[in-house]
Formats: sequence, structure tokens, C-alpha cells
Amino acid sequence: MTILKIIYNLLIFILIPFIVPLGYLAALWKKEEKDYFERFGFIKIDKEIEKSIWFHCASVGEVRSLKVLVDEIRKRFPDLSIVVTTVTYSGKEIAIKELKPDVCFLLPIENSFAIRYLIQLLNTKLFFIVDTEIWPNLIITASKETSLVMINGRISDRSFKSYYKLKFIFKYLLTRFDKIFVKSEDDYIKFKKILEGEENLELLGNLKFFVKKDVEIDELEFLKGNFFTAGSTHRGEEELVLNAFGQVKDKYDKLIIVPRHLNRVDEVYKIIKNYDYSVAKWSEGEDKILKSKVILVDKFGMLEKFYKISSKIFVGGSVVNNIGGHNIFESLQFRKVIGCGENMWNFKEIYDLAKKYNLIYTVKNKEDFESYLKDEVILNCDFDGFENELNNIAKNKISKILDFIDRKL
Repeated sequence: MTILKIIYNLLIFILIPFIVPLGYLAALWKKEEKDYFERFGFIKIDKEIEKSIWFHCASVGEVRSLKVLVDEIRKRFPDLSIVVTTVTYSGKEIAIKELKPDVCFLLPIENSFAIRYLIQLLNTKLFFIVDTEIWPNLIITASKETSLVMINGRISDRSFKSYYKLKFIFKYLLTRFDKIFVKSEDDYIKFKKILEGEENLELLGNLKFFVKKDVEIDELEFLKGNFFTAGSTHRGEEELVLNAFGQVKDKYDKLIIVPRHLNRVDEVYKIIKNYDYSVAKWSEGEDKILKSKVILVDKFGMLEKFYKISSKIFVGGSVVNNIGGHNIFESLQFRKVIGCGENMWNFKEIYDLAKKYNLIYTVKNKEDFESYLKDEVILNCDFDGFENELNNIAKNKISKILDFIDRKL
């Protein structure tokens, strides 16, 4: 293992002269250059921290999953400062806005020296990694300096094959965690096979869907009518949406498409134009939007606003085979029966719960889409039962994590 660590770090050292300038150019293109060098350990901490708990998240979804937990930590442990790091710039923006941590910065990726220094400087008592973020240097360094915990631990079927083949590496890394809170029974089994044991495992479930938000829609007030929103779409799903919408377009005033990745906006715009629809990007303003049948959202942070004003919603990443779905609670919180595909393994727990209460309309093809969009009323929906069970599950999960923190402190 020592030889592998040397080789791994040598590769990082060799690649840094190429990664830094290329990454900076990418950051400039995305207009994210302001905090770019935080990724390499150039971080300014302008306050003294007596004792902290550190949460590391990949991006926006992981950040938002922490809202309830962070609020409860502040109530129960008021002397603890909250530190949040993210991989993405958008994740950092949302963390600052919604979690309001005492300290927030982009993770110095695989920089053991920076991580060690920051853990000591911030007096970090527990280090939480949200979801299965496998950064070897981060895991090894954090586990030496403080108590290391994973929440929302998951392993996809595809990743499991690789992890199992390289079990001698991943077992070594995963045993570094004091506790791994996994999100499903399937994930528990996968972790257990890799670890060849279950001493540090606990089945907790997914934390990603507990925050019911007060979503302001003032900037959408000029939009009136009946809307269908296709959110978090991926390549291959926009065509399915447009084909189905073409059969029912007279029932809806507008189709709203929100691509999962905004760098696909130009690509999706061309696809829409190929279907001969009038289309306006959100950034093009009110006049053009009102004249267009399709709105293409090219602004970050708008998804839930459009979900709130829509009568029908499709959640993307669920029809294509390689994504595993996105957080359907973002739409279910508005008590809307949603359309989505069956590929929802990333959110299996809430997907199964929503199906139990008849809140999901499964779409596999154009015909399913048309049926969903034509149905005026979908019977036997039980949003009260769904929310009550979800709240009970949430309280139990949060309580387990808080008790664990208490024991470690």
C-alpha cells in the first residue's frame, strides 16, 4: 500500500503543472475564477475557531441535504462551529446562502498538507464526508487527525464492480472511517462485501430529501397559465419530452426545460429549434419569454421555482440508463404527482416511498409521457401519509447522527 501511495502522489505532483493552468482557464470560462486557488490550499481563515465540525460535500445536492442536520447541530451543540467544503463552485455558493457556515471554502483536493493544517487550525472534532467521496489523501489525512464519518454512503452497481476488483485499496480506505452511515440495504451489503465486515457500518437511509423550503416565485409573477416543467434533464431526455409534448401542446401554455448541466443550454436550444417550437432562454427576458412556447432555463437556482408553478413535472436523469435519477422531493414538496423513469437507484428510498403513496407516474417512453400529460386527475394520491412517514423517518435519522456526535465529543 505504501508503494501505491507514493505512485499516486507522484502522479499528482507530475500533473499539477498541467492541471493548474488548464483548470484556471476552465474556471474563467465558467466565471468561477474568484476562489479557484482555494482548490490548491490558498485559503484565508479570518476568524478564530475554538471547536468545529467539518462537512465535505461534492456539490449542491449534498449541501442541501445537510440543512436540517446542521440546524439541529446548532441547537444541540451551540459551541460547535460549522465548516463546509465543496468540490464545485456552485456548491459553495449554495452552502453560504442556505447553511450559513462559520467557514466555507473549496476543498484543497488531495492536498494532505493543507488538509492537516486546516483540521488543526479549525480544531475539527469530527469530519463528515457526505456521499461516497473517495479521495485517498483526504481520507487518510482526516482519519489521522480527527474522527472521520461518512453519511449518505452509497455505491452504484457500476462502481461496485470496480471497487470489488480493487478491494484491497478500497477496504484500506473505508476502514479509516469511524462510522459509515449508508443510505440503503443494497448499499449496506456492498460496503459489507468490500470491508469484509460491518463493524463501522450503520443503515441510516438517505438524508437528501428532508428540507421543505419556502420557495419565492416573485420573479415568475409575469407567467400565467398551465405549465409543464422537465427538470434536471440529461442528453436523450429532451427529445422524449418534446415528442410527447407535441401531442398535448394545446393543453399547456408553456413547456419549461431545465437542463441538469447549464453548459448544455446551447445544445438543448438547438434541439428545441429542430422541433419548430418558439423558444426563449430565461436570460433573454420577459418579452421574448411571453412570446415563446418553450422556456429554456439558463440560470442556476430556478428549478424549484418552476416546479412550484407547474401542474405537471418530469424529473430527469431517470429515463437514461447511466444517471440514477435526481431528488424527486424537490417537486414532491409542492404536492405534485410527478413523472419519472424507473432508473432511480440514487434515490431508491424516497422513490419507493412515493410509489407506495401513489405520487409517481412511471414514464418509460413517449406513450407513457403522453398519458401522464393528458391525465387531468391522478387518483388515490396520499400526500399526507407520505409526509407523515417521511417526517418520522427524518427525525429518527437525525437523532442517530446527533447521538453519534455527542458520543464522539
